[in-house]
Amino acid sequence: MKPKIIVEGTVGAGKTTFINYISERLCLEPIYELTDSKLIQILENFYIDPSKWGFQLQIYFLTKRFKQMKIGCEKGNVVMDRSIFCDHIFPSVLLKRGEMTKLEYDIYKELHSNLIEFSTPPELMIYLKCSTKTAIDRIKKRGRLWELSIDENYWEILNREYEDFFGQYSLSSLLIINTDSVDERFSNIVQIVEEIFREPEKVIYEYNGNVVNKRSVANA
Repeated sequence: MKPKIIVEGTVGAGKTTFINYISERLCLEPIYELTDSKLIQILENFYIDPSKWGFQLQIYFLTKRFKQMKIGCEKGNVVMDRSIFCDHIFPSVLLKRGEMTKLEYDIYKELHSNLIEFSTPPELMIYLKCSTKTAIDRIKKRGRLWELSIDENYWEILNREYEDFFGQYSLSSLLIINTDSVDERFSNIVQIVEEIFREPEKVIYEYNGNVVNKRSVANA
């Protein structure tokens, strides 16, 4: 089986709120990011000293993403919070900021590429798009200390990496939702998702809260 929906987006894009919404209305089981005390400890250390802890964090995250992917494929009727398919974005940001060495990045990429071969794309990927300013405002609002400690350049590069990745995405049908302009009730989202599931071929839909644009993946 393959996961029904995977939801991706930069930190602060609104993934948890959206997953709670869509899982209830489409009767899908939500699978949130897998975590444990070890991951939280590494994450907190990372935000204090990214250069020292970045590689360890990304390798441990990758193992969690792969386990999460296996659970999603076994259950099928799920909506997942992040996935292994976008996991490479984070080490790419660290490499560009000089907080991960080229050797560390190459080791990560080799492992990531091998695990991707055993991972199944979802029926639908949903990308929650937002401006860096919106993401930072939401990060500040929820007040997680380790997120607040990192400089705004990190969030800017991270957002650009997501934009670049989904500008070339073709693994499955894709719904891009601009969460800068979509209201918190996610009006019309369920209808759009159900319409995409009826499509016989892979498609890309973009929704800004008012207008839906559609194109085939081949013409993206």
